Amino acid sequence: MKFPLASTVSIGKYVAAQQRKGERYPLVLMLEPTLACNIACIGCGKIREYESNRARLSVEECVDAAVQCPAPVVSICGGEPLVYKGIDEVVPQVLELGKTIELCTNALRLEQCLDWFEPSNRLSFVIHLDGMREIHDYVCDYPGLWDIAIDAIKTARACGFRVTTNTTIFKETEVGDVVEMMRYLTDDVGIDGMMIAPGYQYSQIDPALTMTRDEHEEKFRVIRQATREHGYRWIASPIYQDFLTGKRDLTCAPWGSITRNPYGWKGPCYLLTDGIFPTYEALLEGMEWEAYGPGNDPRCEHCGIHCGFEPSAAYEASSSLKETVRSLAWTLTG
Repeated sequence: MKFPLASTVSIGKYVAAQQRKGERYPLVLMLEPTLACNIACIGCGKIREYESNRARLSVEECVDAAVQCPAPVVSICGGEPLVYKGIDEVVPQVLELGKTIELCTNALRLEQCLDWFEPSNRLSFVIHLDGMREIHDYVCDYPGLWDIAIDAIKTARACGFRVTTNTTIFKETEVGDVVEMMRYLTDDVGIDGMMIAPGYQYSQIDPALTMTRDEHEEKFRVIRQATREHGYRWIASPIYQDFLTGKRDLTCAPWGSITRNPYGWKGPCYLLTDGIFPTYEALLEGMEWEAYGPGNDPRCEHCGIHCGFEPSAAYEASSSLKETVRSLAWTLTG
């Protein structure tokens, strides 16, 4: 299976229950306990948007965010979560709420922090890896980080943790390097899964780094073909893969991934900050959601980020018996 059975069943029940209500609902809470990071990747808009900010959430605020937002998945991101003092308290308390956690990290401190956590089928470490050694170290502006990350992945898996990777494709990314990374992680490391998505445009980064829709479709057709031929564990849903490769269109669902950071509840999405609200309910009621997405807001025109379009794919799959069966078959295969 591409995902642990317990998480798959839990998320499926949640989606079915929410669908019956006929209202907007999130699938993922993007929880940013800190905006501080111990590296400065060249394509990261977060460190530029908040570069002078030292604000952080308390442990109680982190857990309260998971209580307020009904999303079954909590992506703990930032910033770098492993520099946040209190992450060892946040993770078990959020797991006790029945949530599935994806803890996103550059892995610089992962090996030293593994003793803080217990392996669980509802906890995954998601390691930032943007290519093989030369490319990844360049993107992260940190020589030697690729080797540190690979060693951390192997150690974490040996300790019984589920480990996946997260890769961002930019305009200058050599797709052959990404395919080689997929082969290496599958054959030599035995990774549990790989998330790969096109780079997204923050106002704070060089627009020359990011791709148009046509450019990312061309690269993702190569990635999809390699996945089909070699069985690489690319954990993008079938509908999202169709979207990334230009086989179908999707509307963005910015409410599908709700962001909570030290400023408050951020809208409309992980990338754009047009409003900050004191509560989850205030965010849902306070944003004009229909104003966003390709065709509505020029900032969204070439975006293909997971947090906007994977929820759209999930909503579309759940509304069609054919797509539900297709998605379930994909999930149950290795």
